[in-house]
Amino acid sequence: MTEKQTMINPMKQVIITKMEEMLQQPEVSAVANQMRTLQKEYKKLWTIEFEKAKQEFVEEGGKAKEFEYAESSEDIKISNLMEKFEKRKKEEDAQLAIEQNKHLITRQEIIRKINDLSQVSDNIGAAIKKLVELQAQWKETGAVSPHKYKEIQAEYSKAIEEFNYKLSLSKQLQEHDLKRNYELKTELLEKIKGLKNLENIKEAERLIKIYRNDWEEIGPVPSDKWDELKGAFRLALEEAYSKLKAHYHSVEEEKEINLSKKKSILEKIDDIMVRAEGANSQTWNNLTNELISLQAEWKTIGRANAKDNDKVWLKFREACDSFFDKKKVFFNSVHEKMSEIKKQKQELIAKANALKDSTDWQKTGMALIKLQESWKKVPHAGGDETKLFNQFRGACNHFFDAKKAHFEAIDASYEHNLVVKEELLKKIKDFQLSDDISSNHATLKQLSTDWNEAGLVPLKDKKRINDEFYNCLDELYEKMNISNAEKFMMQFKSKLERFVNGESPELALKKEADYLRKHIDEINGRIKTYENNLGFFKSSSKNGNPFIKEIETKINSEKQKIAEFNEKRKLVLTELNKFKPVQ
Repeated sequence: MTEKQTMINPMKQVIITKMEEMLQQPEVSAVANQMRTLQKEYKKLWTIEFEKAKQEFVEEGGKAKEFEYAESSEDIKISNLMEKFEKRKKEEDAQLAIEQNKHLITRQEIIRKINDLSQVSDNIGAAIKKLVELQAQWKETGAVSPHKYKEIQAEYSKAIEEFNYKLSLSKQLQEHDLKRNYELKTELLEKIKGLKNLENIKEAERLIKIYRNDWEEIGPVPSDKWDELKGAFRLALEEAYSKLKAHYHSVEEEKEINLSKKKSILEKIDDIMVRAEGANSQTWNNLTNELISLQAEWKTIGRANAKDNDKVWLKFREACDSFFDKKKVFFNSVHEKMSEIKKQKQELIAKANALKDSTDWQKTGMALIKLQESWKKVPHAGGDETKLFNQFRGACNHFFDAKKAHFEAIDASYEHNLVVKEELLKKIKDFQLSDDISSNHATLKQLSTDWNEAGLVPLKDKKRINDEFYNCLDELYEKMNISNAEKFMMQFKSKLERFVNGESPELALKKEADYLRKHIDEINGRIKTYENNLGFFKSSSKNGNPFIKEIETKINSEKQKIAEFNEKRKLVLTELNKFKPVQ
Protein backbone atom coordinates (compact mmCIF):
# COMPACT_ATOMS: atom_id res chain seq x y z
CA MET A 1 0.00 0.00 0.00
CA THR A 2 1.41 3.37 -1.04
CA GLU A 3 1.62 6.48 1.12
CA LYS A 4 -1.15 8.05 -0.96
CA GLN A 5 -3.55 5.32 0.13
CA THR A 6 -3.28 6.41 3.80
CA MET A 7 -4.56 9.93 3.10
CA ILE A 8 -7.95 10.79 4.57
CA ASN A 9 -10.72 10.92 2.00
CA PRO A 10 -13.11 13.76 2.89
CA MET A 11 -16.03 12.15 1.10
CA LYS A 12 -15.58 8.97 3.12
CA GLN A 13 -15.56 11.05 6.26
CA VAL A 14 -18.86 12.58 5.18
CA ILE A 15 -20.28 9.10 4.56
CA ILE A 16 -19.07 7.94 7.98
CA THR A 17 -20.64 10.97 9.66
CA LYS A 18 -23.97 10.40 7.90
CA MET A 19 -23.95 6.69 8.73
CA GLU A 20 -23.25 7.43 12.39
CA GLU A 21 -26.09 9.93 12.43
CA MET A 22 -28.47 7.41 10.90
CA LEU A 23 -27.44 4.77 13.40
CA GLN A 24 -28.54 7.19 16.13
CA GLN A 25 -32.12 6.84 14.86
CA PRO A 26 -34.36 4.77 17.18
CA GLU A 27 -35.42 2.64 14.16
CA VAL A 28 -32.85 2.12 11.41
CA SER A 29 -35.54 0.73 9.11
CA ALA A 30 -36.74 4.30 8.64
CA VAL A 31 -33.42 5.28 7.06
CA ALA A 32 -32.70 2.04 5.22
CA ASN A 33 -33.01 3.63 1.78
CA GLN A 34 -30.64 6.45 2.71
CA MET A 35 -28.20 3.93 4.13
CA ARG A 36 -28.31 1.88 0.91
CA THR A 37 -27.67 5.06 -1.09
CA LEU A 38 -24.62 5.86 1.06
CA GLN A 39 -23.39 2.31 0.58
CA LYS A 40 -23.61 2.76 -3.19
CA GLU A 41 -21.78 6.10 -3.01
CA TYR A 42 -19.07 4.50 -0.89
CA LYS A 43 -18.76 1.59 -3.36
CA LYS A 44 -18.19 4.09 -6.19
CA LEU A 45 -15.50 5.91 -4.16
CA TRP A 46 -13.83 2.65 -3.21
CA THR A 47 -13.83 1.43 -6.83
CA ILE A 48 -12.25 4.67 -8.04
CA GLU A 49 -9.54 4.49 -5.37
CA PHE A 50 -8.95 0.81 -6.09
CA GLU A 51 -8.57 1.30 -9.84
CA LYS A 52 -6.33 4.30 -9.34
CA ALA A 53 -4.09 2.45 -6.86
CA LYS A 54 -3.95 -0.58 -9.13
CA GLN A 55 -3.01 1.57 -12.15
CA GLU A 56 -0.23 3.25 -10.17
CA PHE A 57 1.00 -0.17 -9.03
CA VAL A 58 1.20 -1.40 -12.61
CA GLU A 59 2.83 1.83 -13.83
CA GLU A 60 5.49 1.42 -11.15
CA GLY A 61 6.37 -2.02 -12.52
CA GLY A 62 4.05 -4.31 -10.62
CA LYS A 63 1.89 -7.06 -12.09
CA ALA A 64 -1.84 -6.57 -12.00
CA LYS A 65 -2.51 -10.07 -10.65
CA GLU A 66 -0.10 -9.45 -7.78
CA PHE A 67 -1.79 -6.21 -6.73
CA GLU A 68 -3.27 -6.20 -3.24
CA TYR A 69 -5.32 -3.28 -2.00
CA ALA A 70 -5.31 -2.85 1.77
CA GLU A 71 -8.36 -1.41 3.46
CA SER A 72 -7.96 2.04 5.03
CA SER A 73 -9.20 2.88 8.54
CA GLU A 74 -12.12 4.62 6.84
CA ASP A 75 -12.98 1.48 4.85
CA ILE A 76 -12.91 -0.57 8.05
CA LYS A 77 -15.01 2.03 9.84
CA ILE A 78 -17.63 2.07 7.06
CA SER A 79 -17.65 -1.72 6.94
CA ASN A 80 -18.22 -1.88 10.72
CA LEU A 81 -21.00 0.69 10.51
CA MET A 82 -22.70 -1.29 7.73
CA GLU A 83 -22.42 -4.50 9.78
CA LYS A 84 -23.95 -2.69 12.74
CA PHE A 85 -26.72 -1.39 10.51
CA GLU A 86 -27.43 -4.81 8.99
CA LYS A 87 -27.50 -6.38 12.44
CA ARG A 88 -29.97 -3.83 13.79
CA LYS A 89 -32.03 -4.01 10.59
CA LYS A 90 -32.18 -7.78 10.89
CA GLU A 91 -33.25 -7.53 14.53
CA GLU A 92 -35.92 -4.94 13.69
CA ASP A 93 -37.14 -7.06 10.77
CA ALA A 94 -37.35 -10.10 13.03
CA GLN A 95 -39.30 -8.14 15.65
CA LEU A 96 -41.52 -6.71 12.93
CA ALA A 97 -42.17 -10.22 11.59
CA ILE A 98 -43.24 -11.33 15.08
CA GLU A 99 -45.61 -8.37 15.40
CA GLN A 100 -46.98 -8.90 11.91
CA ASN A 101 -47.57 -12.57 12.66
CA LYS A 102 -49.51 -11.62 15.81
CA HIS A 103 -51.58 -9.19 13.74
CA LEU A 104 -52.15 -11.94 11.16
CA ILE A 105 -53.44 -14.30 13.84
CA THR A 106 -55.69 -11.54 15.20
CA ARG A 107 -57.06 -10.77 11.73
CA GLN A 108 -57.63 -14.51 11.05
CA GLU A 109 -59.61 -14.70 14.29
CA ILE A 110 -61.67 -11.66 13.24
CA ILE A 111 -62.42 -13.32 9.88
CA ARG A 112 -63.44 -16.51 11.69
CA LYS A 113 -65.86 -14.56 13.87
CA ILE A 114 -67.32 -12.74 10.86
CA ASN A 115 -67.84 -16.11 9.16
CA ASP A 116 -69.61 -17.30 12.29
CA LEU A 117 -71.86 -14.21 12.14
CA SER A 118 -72.88 -15.21 8.63
CA GLN A 119 -74.75 -18.15 10.16
CA VAL A 120 -76.83 -15.87 12.39
CA SER A 121 -80.45 -15.57 11.24
CA ASP A 122 -82.58 -15.10 14.35
CA ASN A 123 -81.04 -11.86 15.69
CA ILE A 124 -80.01 -9.61 12.79
CA GLY A 125 -79.61 -6.52 14.98
CA ALA A 126 -77.09 -8.25 17.27
CA ALA A 127 -75.21 -9.58 14.22
CA ILE A 128 -74.96 -6.08 12.70
CA LYS A 129 -73.70 -4.64 16.02
CA LYS A 130 -71.14 -7.40 16.37
CA LEU A 131 -69.99 -6.91 12.77
CA VAL A 132 -69.41 -3.19 13.42
CA GLU A 133 -67.32 -4.11 16.47
CA LEU A 134 -65.25 -6.58 14.46
CA GLN A 135 -64.72 -4.06 11.66
CA ALA A 136 -63.48 -1.52 14.24
CA GLN A 137 -61.19 -4.18 15.71
CA TRP A 138 -59.90 -4.93 12.17
CA LYS A 139 -58.96 -1.27 11.68
CA GLU A 140 -57.23 -1.10 15.03
CA THR A 141 -55.17 -4.20 14.33
CA GLY A 142 -51.63 -3.47 13.12
CA ALA A 143 -50.25 -4.30 9.69
CA VAL A 144 -49.36 -7.81 8.54
CA SER A 145 -46.56 -8.95 6.26
CA PRO A 146 -46.86 -7.50 2.71
CA HIS A 147 -46.73 -11.09 1.45
CA LYS A 148 -49.85 -11.94 3.46
CA TYR A 149 -51.68 -8.64 3.03
CA LYS A 150 -53.57 -9.40 -0.20
CA GLU A 151 -54.48 -12.88 0.91
CA ILE A 152 -55.80 -11.84 4.35
CA GLN A 153 -57.50 -8.77 2.89
CA ALA A 154 -59.21 -10.93 0.31
CA GLU A 155 -60.40 -13.34 3.01
CA TYR A 156 -61.70 -10.40 5.05
CA SER A 157 -63.50 -8.89 2.06
CA LYS A 158 -64.94 -12.28 1.21
CA ALA A 159 -66.18 -12.74 4.76
CA ILE A 160 -67.80 -9.29 4.70
CA GLU A 161 -69.36 -9.99 1.34
CA GLU A 162 -70.60 -13.38 2.52
CA PHE A 163 -72.12 -11.77 5.59
CA ASN A 164 -73.78 -9.05 3.51
CA TYR A 165 -74.99 -11.58 0.98
CA LYS A 166 -76.61 -13.85 3.51
CA LEU A 167 -78.31 -10.92 5.17
CA SER A 168 -79.20 -9.14 1.94
CA LEU A 169 -82.68 -10.65 2.07
CA SER A 170 -83.37 -8.37 4.98
CA LYS A 171 -84.29 -4.93 3.63
CA GLN A 172 -83.90 -3.46 7.06
CA LEU A 173 -80.30 -4.70 7.30
CA GLN A 174 -79.46 -3.53 3.78
CA GLU A 175 -80.83 -0.03 4.38
CA HIS A 176 -79.03 0.20 7.70
CA ASP A 177 -75.76 -0.95 6.17
CA LEU A 178 -75.97 1.44 3.20
CA LYS A 179 -76.91 4.34 5.45
CA ARG A 180 -74.04 3.65 7.86
CA ASN A 181 -71.54 3.25 5.02
CA TYR A 182 -72.72 6.59 3.61
CA GLU A 183 -72.23 8.22 7.00
CA LEU A 184 -68.78 6.69 7.41
CA LYS A 185 -67.67 7.76 3.93
CA THR A 186 -69.09 11.24 4.48
CA GLU A 187 -67.13 11.53 7.75
CA LEU A 188 -64.02 10.21 6.01
CA LEU A 189 -64.52 12.72 3.18
CA GLU A 190 -64.52 15.59 5.69
CA LYS A 191 -61.26 14.27 7.16
CA ILE A 192 -59.67 14.19 3.69
CA LYS A 193 -60.84 17.77 3.04
CA GLY A 194 -59.28 18.80 6.32
CA LEU A 195 -55.84 17.58 5.19
CA LYS A 196 -55.35 20.76 3.14
CA ASN A 197 -55.21 22.69 6.44
CA LEU A 198 -52.72 20.31 8.09
CA GLU A 199 -49.26 21.91 8.51
CA ASN A 200 -47.36 18.65 9.08
CA ILE A 201 -46.73 17.34 5.55
CA LYS A 202 -45.41 13.96 6.69
CA GLU A 203 -48.51 13.44 8.78
CA ALA A 204 -50.69 14.49 5.82
CA GLU A 205 -48.98 11.88 3.58
CA ARG A 206 -49.49 9.21 6.22
CA LEU A 207 -53.16 10.07 6.73
CA ILE A 208 -53.92 10.12 2.97
CA LYS A 209 -52.83 6.49 2.74
CA ILE A 210 -54.86 5.55 5.79
CA TYR A 211 -57.98 7.37 4.59
CA ARG A 212 -57.77 5.81 1.11
CA ASN A 213 -57.53 2.34 2.64
CA ASP A 214 -60.41 3.14 4.99
CA TRP A 215 -62.50 4.34 2.00
CA GLU A 216 -61.94 1.05 0.19
CA GLU A 217 -62.79 -0.99 3.26
CA ILE A 218 -66.13 0.77 3.85
CA GLY A 219 -68.93 -1.03 2.06
CA PRO A 220 -71.40 0.29 -0.57
CA VAL A 221 -73.63 3.33 -0.15
CA PRO A 222 -77.09 4.10 -1.59
CA SER A 223 -76.84 4.15 -5.39
CA ASP A 224 -78.40 7.60 -5.66
CA LYS A 225 -75.63 8.99 -3.44
CA TRP A 226 -72.66 7.16 -4.95
CA ASP A 227 -71.80 9.37 -7.97
CA GLU A 228 -71.93 12.55 -5.92
CA LEU A 229 -69.90 11.00 -3.10
CA LYS A 230 -67.31 9.50 -5.46
CA GLY A 231 -66.81 12.85 -7.25
CA ALA A 232 -66.35 14.68 -3.94
CA PHE A 233 -63.84 12.02 -2.86
CA ARG A 234 -61.72 12.42 -5.99
CA LEU A 235 -61.80 16.24 -5.70
CA ALA A 236 -60.73 16.12 -2.04
CA LEU A 237 -57.83 13.80 -2.92
CA GLU A 238 -56.71 16.09 -5.74
CA GLU A 239 -56.67 19.09 -3.38
CA ALA A 240 -54.68 17.16 -0.76
CA TYR A 241 -52.11 15.91 -3.29
CA SER A 242 -51.91 19.41 -4.80
CA LYS A 243 -50.79 20.74 -1.44
CA LEU A 244 -48.15 18.02 -1.17
CA LYS A 245 -46.77 18.89 -4.60
CA ALA A 246 -46.68 22.59 -3.73
CA HIS A 247 -44.86 21.78 -0.52
CA TYR A 248 -42.12 19.76 -2.18
CA HIS A 249 -41.73 22.47 -4.81
CA SER A 250 -41.22 25.03 -2.04
CA VAL A 251 -38.74 22.65 -0.39
CA GLU A 252 -36.53 22.79 -3.47
CA GLU A 253 -36.70 26.58 -3.46
CA GLU A 254 -35.86 26.59 0.23
CA LYS A 255 -32.79 24.42 -0.46
CA GLU A 256 -31.50 27.07 -2.86
CA ILE A 257 -32.03 29.73 -0.19
CA ASN A 258 -30.23 27.50 2.34
CA LEU A 259 -27.27 27.20 -0.04
CA SER A 260 -27.10 30.98 -0.32
CA LYS A 261 -27.19 31.35 3.48
CA LYS A 262 -24.39 28.78 3.91
CA LYS A 263 -22.21 30.54 1.34
CA SER A 264 -22.78 33.80 3.23
CA ILE A 265 -21.54 32.14 6.44
CA LEU A 266 -18.41 30.95 4.61
CA GLU A 267 -17.70 34.54 3.58
CA LYS A 268 -18.06 35.66 7.21
CA ILE A 269 -15.61 32.96 8.30
CA ASP A 270 -13.12 34.19 5.68
CA ASP A 271 -13.42 37.66 7.24
CA ILE A 272 -12.80 36.18 10.71
CA MET A 273 -9.64 34.47 9.43
CA VAL A 274 -8.36 37.84 8.13
CA ARG A 275 -9.02 39.54 11.48
CA ALA A 276 -7.31 36.69 13.34
CA GLU A 277 -3.93 37.66 11.88
CA GLY A 278 -1.88 39.26 14.69
CA ALA A 279 -4.80 39.03 17.17
CA ASN A 280 -4.31 39.00 20.95
CA SER A 281 -5.93 36.58 23.41
CA GLN A 282 -9.07 38.68 23.91
CA THR A 283 -9.51 39.13 20.18
CA TRP A 284 -9.06 35.40 19.63
CA ASN A 285 -11.76 34.71 22.23
CA ASN A 286 -14.09 37.26 20.65
CA LEU A 287 -13.49 35.77 17.20
CA THR A 288 -14.09 32.30 18.65
CA ASN A 289 -17.47 33.44 19.98
CA GLU A 290 -18.28 34.84 16.54
CA LEU A 291 -17.35 31.55 14.88
CA ILE A 292 -19.32 29.51 17.41
CA SER A 293 -22.33 31.74 16.73
CA LEU A 294 -21.89 31.09 13.01
CA GLN A 295 -21.67 27.34 13.71
CA ALA A 296 -24.90 27.57 15.72
CA GLU A 297 -26.49 29.53 12.87
CA TRP A 298 -25.29 26.88 10.38
CA LYS A 299 -27.10 24.20 12.39
CA THR A 300 -30.37 26.13 12.08
CA ILE A 301 -30.13 26.18 8.27
CA GLY A 302 -31.68 23.24 6.48
CA ARG A 303 -30.07 21.15 3.76
CA ALA A 304 -29.14 22.55 0.38
CA ASN A 305 -29.68 20.66 -2.87
CA ALA A 306 -28.00 17.28 -3.12
CA LYS A 307 -25.24 18.25 -5.58
CA ASP A 308 -24.00 21.23 -3.47
CA ASN A 309 -24.78 20.31 0.13
CA ASP A 310 -21.77 18.05 0.73
CA LYS A 311 -19.39 20.44 -1.04
CA VAL A 312 -20.42 23.46 1.00
CA TRP A 313 -20.29 21.38 4.20
CA LEU A 314 -16.69 20.34 3.50
CA LYS A 315 -15.67 23.97 2.92
CA PHE A 316 -17.35 24.97 6.17
CA ARG A 317 -15.68 22.17 8.12
CA GLU A 318 -12.25 22.93 6.64
CA ALA A 319 -12.62 26.67 7.41
CA CYS A 320 -13.58 25.96 11.04
CA ASP A 321 -10.74 23.45 11.45
CA SER A 322 -8.28 25.96 10.02
CA PHE A 323 -9.41 28.62 12.48
CA PHE A 324 -9.10 26.38 15.50
CA ASP A 325 -5.73 25.06 14.36
CA LYS A 326 -4.37 28.62 14.21
CA LYS A 327 -5.95 29.41 17.55
CA LYS A 328 -4.25 26.38 19.08
CA VAL A 329 -0.86 27.54 17.80
CA PHE A 330 -1.44 30.99 19.33
CA PHE A 331 -2.50 29.77 22.74
CA ASN A 332 0.37 27.30 22.94
CA SER A 333 2.58 30.38 23.09
CA VAL A 334 0.89 31.53 26.28
CA HIS A 335 1.11 28.10 27.90
CA GLU A 336 4.15 29.08 29.96
CA LYS A 337 2.27 32.02 31.45
CA MET A 338 -0.68 29.76 32.28
CA SER A 339 1.72 27.36 34.02
CA GLU A 340 2.92 30.16 36.30
CA ILE A 341 -0.66 31.19 37.10
CA LYS A 342 -1.50 27.56 37.83
CA LYS A 343 1.50 27.36 40.18
CA GLN A 344 0.30 30.44 42.10
CA LYS A 345 -3.17 28.99 42.50
CA GLN A 346 -1.77 25.62 43.60
CA GLU A 347 0.16 27.45 46.32
CA LEU A 348 -3.06 29.10 47.49
CA ILE A 349 -4.76 25.68 47.46
CA ALA A 350 -1.92 24.26 49.59
CA LYS A 351 -2.31 27.09 52.11
CA ALA A 352 -6.07 26.57 52.23
CA ASN A 353 -5.62 22.82 52.77
CA ALA A 354 -3.17 23.54 55.61
CA LEU A 355 -5.84 25.66 57.33
CA LYS A 356 -8.99 23.68 56.59
CA ASP A 357 -8.83 21.45 59.71
CA SER A 358 -8.10 24.34 62.12
CA THR A 359 -10.54 25.01 64.99
CA ASP A 360 -9.34 28.56 65.57
CA TRP A 361 -12.54 29.77 63.98
CA GLN A 362 -11.97 33.54 64.12
CA LYS A 363 -8.30 33.70 63.11
CA THR A 364 -8.49 30.96 60.50
CA GLY A 365 -11.69 32.41 59.03
CA MET A 366 -9.96 35.75 58.46
CA ALA A 367 -6.93 33.98 56.98
CA LEU A 368 -9.09 32.05 54.52
CA ILE A 369 -10.96 35.22 53.52
CA LYS A 370 -7.58 36.84 52.74
CA LEU A 371 -6.64 33.77 50.66
CA GLN A 372 -9.93 34.14 48.77
CA GLU A 373 -9.11 37.79 48.06
CA SER A 374 -5.65 36.74 46.84
CA TRP A 375 -7.27 34.11 44.60
CA LYS A 376 -9.39 36.79 42.90
CA LYS A 377 -6.25 38.79 42.10
CA VAL A 378 -4.56 35.87 40.30
CA PRO A 379 -5.47 35.78 36.57
CA HIS A 380 -7.64 33.06 35.03
CA ALA A 381 -5.83 29.71 34.74
CA GLY A 382 -7.41 28.72 31.44
CA GLY A 383 -8.57 25.15 31.06
CA ASP A 384 -7.45 24.24 34.60
CA GLU A 385 -9.40 27.07 36.25
CA THR A 386 -12.50 25.06 37.14
CA LYS A 387 -10.53 22.12 38.53
CA LEU A 388 -8.25 24.38 40.59
CA PHE A 389 -11.13 26.50 41.84
CA ASN A 390 -13.07 23.40 42.91
CA GLN A 391 -10.04 22.25 44.91
CA PHE A 392 -9.61 25.68 46.52
CA ARG A 393 -13.30 26.09 47.21
CA GLY A 394 -13.42 22.55 48.61
CA ALA A 395 -10.74 23.38 51.20
CA CYS A 396 -12.51 26.64 52.15
CA ASN A 397 -15.92 24.95 52.34
CA HIS A 398 -14.43 22.19 54.49
CA PHE A 399 -13.42 24.75 57.13
CA PHE A 400 -16.54 26.92 56.97
CA ASP A 401 -18.85 23.89 56.99
CA ALA A 402 -17.03 22.59 60.09
CA LYS A 403 -17.28 26.05 61.67
CA LYS A 404 -20.99 26.20 60.95
CA ALA A 405 -21.54 22.70 62.39
CA HIS A 406 -19.51 23.62 65.46
CA PHE A 407 -21.54 26.70 66.25
CA GLU A 408 -24.81 24.94 65.44
CA ALA A 409 -23.85 22.29 68.02
CA ILE A 410 -23.01 25.02 70.52
CA ASP A 411 -26.32 26.75 69.82
CA ALA A 412 -28.12 23.75 71.24
CA SER A 413 -26.46 24.35 74.64
CA TYR A 414 -27.36 28.04 74.67
CA GLU A 415 -31.12 27.64 75.17
CA HIS A 416 -30.81 28.21 78.93
CA ASN A 417 -28.85 31.43 78.37
CA LEU A 418 -31.60 32.59 76.02
CA VAL A 419 -34.20 32.13 78.80
CA VAL A 420 -32.06 34.20 81.20
CA LYS A 421 -31.58 36.97 78.67
CA GLU A 422 -35.29 37.04 77.82
CA GLU A 423 -35.91 37.72 81.57
CA LEU A 424 -33.25 40.47 81.60
CA LEU A 425 -34.77 41.98 78.46
CA LYS A 426 -38.16 42.09 80.19
CA LYS A 427 -36.59 43.77 83.22
CA ILE A 428 -34.94 46.52 81.19
CA LYS A 429 -38.15 47.08 79.22
CA ASP A 430 -40.13 47.42 82.49
CA PHE A 431 -37.48 49.58 84.22
CA GLN A 432 -38.62 53.12 85.07
CA LEU A 433 -36.03 55.87 85.61
CA SER A 434 -36.10 57.63 88.98
CA ASP A 435 -34.78 61.03 90.02
CA ASP A 436 -31.69 59.39 91.47
CA ILE A 437 -29.16 59.47 88.59
CA SER A 438 -26.60 57.37 90.48
CA SER A 439 -29.19 54.70 91.22
CA ASN A 440 -30.33 54.70 87.59
CA HIS A 441 -26.77 54.36 86.35
CA ALA A 442 -25.98 51.59 88.83
CA THR A 443 -29.09 49.66 87.84
CA LEU A 444 -28.39 49.95 84.13
CA LYS A 445 -24.74 49.02 84.65
CA GLN A 446 -25.76 45.98 86.68
CA LEU A 447 -28.23 44.93 83.97
CA SER A 448 -25.42 45.24 81.39
CA THR A 449 -23.12 43.18 83.60
CA ASP A 450 -25.81 40.53 84.15
CA TRP A 451 -26.46 40.51 80.38
CA ASN A 452 -22.79 39.86 79.52
CA GLU A 453 -22.45 37.21 82.25
CA ALA A 454 -25.55 35.39 81.00
CA GLY A 455 -23.39 34.00 78.20
CA LEU A 456 -24.04 33.25 74.55
CA VAL A 457 -27.44 32.42 73.04
CA PRO A 458 -28.34 30.40 69.89
CA LEU A 459 -27.01 32.07 66.75
CA LYS A 460 -30.49 32.43 65.25
CA ASP A 461 -31.60 34.57 68.26
CA LYS A 462 -28.34 36.43 68.88
CA LYS A 463 -28.92 39.55 66.73
CA ARG A 464 -32.56 39.93 67.65
CA ILE A 465 -32.17 39.79 71.42
CA ASN A 466 -28.94 41.86 71.51
CA ASP A 467 -30.49 44.57 69.33
CA GLU A 468 -33.59 44.75 71.56
CA PHE A 469 -31.57 44.95 74.79
CA TYR A 470 -29.06 47.56 73.64
CA ASN A 471 -31.74 49.65 71.95
CA CYS A 472 -33.62 49.76 75.27
CA LEU A 473 -30.38 50.64 77.08
CA ASP A 474 -29.67 53.49 74.63
CA GLU A 475 -33.20 54.83 75.06
CA LEU A 476 -32.84 54.86 78.86
CA TYR A 477 -29.47 56.63 78.69
CA GLU A 478 -31.04 59.16 76.34
CA LYS A 479 -33.81 59.88 78.88
CA MET A 480 -31.46 60.26 81.87
CA ASN A 481 -30.96 63.80 83.18
CA ILE A 482 -27.15 63.91 82.69
CA SER A 483 -24.72 65.91 80.58
CA ASN A 484 -24.43 65.16 76.90
CA ALA A 485 -20.80 64.10 77.38
CA GLU A 486 -21.74 61.54 80.04
CA LYS A 487 -24.71 60.38 78.00
CA PHE A 488 -22.63 59.90 74.83
CA MET A 489 -19.95 58.04 76.78
CA MET A 490 -22.52 55.70 78.37
CA GLN A 491 -24.07 55.03 74.98
CA PHE A 492 -20.64 54.45 73.45
CA LYS A 493 -19.80 51.89 76.13
CA SER A 494 -23.13 50.25 75.41
CA LYS A 495 -22.17 50.23 71.73
CA LEU A 496 -18.86 48.50 72.56
CA GLU A 497 -20.70 45.86 74.56
CA ARG A 498 -22.91 45.27 71.53
CA PHE A 499 -19.80 44.78 69.36
CA VAL A 500 -18.24 42.36 71.85
CA ASN A 501 -21.43 40.30 72.05
CA GLY A 502 -22.18 40.49 68.33
CA GLU A 503 -20.94 38.52 65.31
CA SER A 504 -17.22 38.93 64.41
CA PRO A 505 -16.46 41.13 67.47
CA GLU A 506 -12.77 41.56 66.65
CA LEU A 507 -13.55 42.75 63.12
CA ALA A 508 -16.25 45.15 64.39
CA LEU A 509 -13.86 46.63 66.99
CA LYS A 510 -11.11 47.07 64.40
CA LYS A 511 -13.49 48.93 62.09
CA GLU A 512 -14.57 51.20 64.96
CA ALA A 513 -10.94 51.92 65.91
CA ASP A 514 -10.13 52.77 62.28
CA TYR A 515 -13.23 54.97 62.09
CA LEU A 516 -12.17 56.94 65.20
CA ARG A 517 -8.57 57.19 63.97
CA LYS A 518 -9.78 58.60 60.67
CA HIS A 519 -11.87 61.29 62.40
CA ILE A 520 -8.98 62.24 64.71
CA ASP A 521 -6.75 62.68 61.65
CA GLU A 522 -9.39 64.80 59.93
CA ILE A 523 -9.80 67.04 63.02
CA ASN A 524 -6.01 67.43 63.38
CA GLY A 525 -5.95 68.53 59.75
CA ARG A 526 -8.59 71.15 60.43
CA ILE A 527 -6.74 72.35 63.56
CA LYS A 528 -3.57 72.73 61.53
CA THR A 529 -5.45 74.85 58.99
CA TYR A 530 -6.97 77.00 61.76
CA GLU A 531 -3.55 77.49 63.40
CA ASN A 532 -2.03 78.56 60.07
CA ASN A 533 -4.86 81.06 59.62
CA LEU A 534 -4.44 82.25 63.23
CA GLY A 535 -0.75 82.93 62.66
CA PHE A 536 -1.56 84.92 59.55
CA PHE A 537 -4.19 87.09 61.30
CA LYS A 538 -1.95 87.71 64.37
CA SER A 539 0.89 88.91 62.17
CA SER A 540 -1.21 91.14 59.95
CA SER A 541 -3.99 92.41 62.23
CA LYS A 542 -4.28 94.58 65.31
CA ASN A 543 -5.34 93.30 68.71
CA GLY A 544 -9.05 92.71 69.08
CA ASN A 545 -9.60 91.27 65.62
CA PRO A 546 -12.89 89.27 65.90
CA PHE A 547 -11.65 86.64 63.42
CA ILE A 548 -8.78 85.73 65.78
CA LYS A 549 -11.17 85.00 68.63
CA GLU A 550 -13.48 82.99 66.35
CA ILE A 551 -10.58 80.83 65.13
CA GLU A 552 -9.31 80.26 68.68
CA THR A 553 -12.82 79.13 69.67
CA LYS A 554 -12.93 76.66 66.76
CA ILE A 555 -9.48 75.31 67.67
CA ASN A 556 -10.54 74.70 71.30
CA SER A 557 -13.75 73.02 70.13
CA GLU A 558 -11.85 70.73 67.76
CA LYS A 559 -9.33 69.80 70.48
CA GLN A 560 -12.23 68.90 72.76
CA LYS A 561 -13.56 66.57 70.04
CA ILE A 562 -10.10 64.96 69.70
CA ALA A 563 -10.06 64.36 73.45
CA GLU A 564 -13.47 62.63 73.23
CA PHE A 565 -12.45 60.53 70.22
CA ASN A 566 -9.15 59.54 71.90
CA GLU A 567 -10.99 58.46 75.02
CA LYS A 568 -13.40 56.36 72.91
CA ARG A 569 -10.54 54.86 70.89
CA LYS A 570 -8.72 53.95 74.09
CA LEU A 571 -11.81 52.00 75.22
CA VAL A 572 -11.97 50.24 71.83
CA LEU A 573 -8.27 49.29 71.94
CA THR A 574 -8.70 47.96 75.50
CA GLU A 575 -11.43 45.58 74.23
CA LEU A 576 -9.32 44.64 71.20
CA ASN A 577 -6.36 43.68 73.40
CA LYS A 578 -8.55 41.04 75.03
CA PHE A 579 -8.59 39.18 71.70
CA LYS A 580 -4.79 38.96 71.50
CA PRO A 581 -3.37 35.54 72.41
CA VAL A 582 -1.64 35.29 75.77
CA GLN A 583 2.18 35.20 75.34
